[in-house]
Amino acid sequence: MRVLVCDDHPIIADAVAACMRSIDPACQVDHAGNLRQASEQIARTGAYDLVILDLGLPDAQGSEAVIRLRAAHPGANVVVLSASEDRRSVLGAIDAGASGFIPKSADRASLLRALERVLAGMTYLPASVADAAAGTGSAAVPLGDDAVREAIAALTPRQAQVLRLLLRGLPNKAICRELGLSENTIKVHISQVLRALRVRNRTEAVVAASRIGLSAQRL
Repeated sequence: MRVLVCDDHPIIADAVAACMRSIDPACQVDHAGNLRQASEQIARTGAYDLVILDLGLPDAQGSEAVIRLRAAHPGANVVVLSASEDRRSVLGAIDAGASGFIPKSADRASLLRALERVLAGMTYLPASVADAAAGTGSAAVPLGDDAVREAIAALTPRQAQVLRLLLRGLPNKAICRELGLSENTIKVHISQVLRALRVRNRTEAVVAASRIGLSAQRL
């Protein structure tokens, strides 16, 4: 397993590296101090299993860091580790293409659980944000967990493919390339998925899937 930690505080990178090696003793953990270095390392060394990204970098702030990294490396599996853990920051990072958000305030046990979850292909969100987001759908009565499972089971194979790629954090253009479809066709499928889950946007769809422990690999 290969992991890249992009954070300008070496002590954070060391703490994450220790956690990763407790999960996989053979894990290779690299460190970048800013977004430029991270992008150069990905381009030079190839794909990482996970890129752990801070939102307060010297050369990129907030969800801009996720957007720029995903634009340069669409296939990167990006998880945010940040001290800014308000709801807006969390959902903004997910909407930008992160596959999880881990608060820096998490203790070691919580950090381990979060890393294990994202490595298993699931989305990790702080419990307070996930619970609050569960009630923000466009429906008068948001779907409960069992109804979410039923709605996902009823998706067509193509809709399920689209949802799987949304869970990976891929933007529309990357989904187009992956499935060989036009952007307009992808937008139609995404709209159908959102309608089925009774949510307003892709972030709320990811949150709904996260609540029931669904991963891109298990869909």
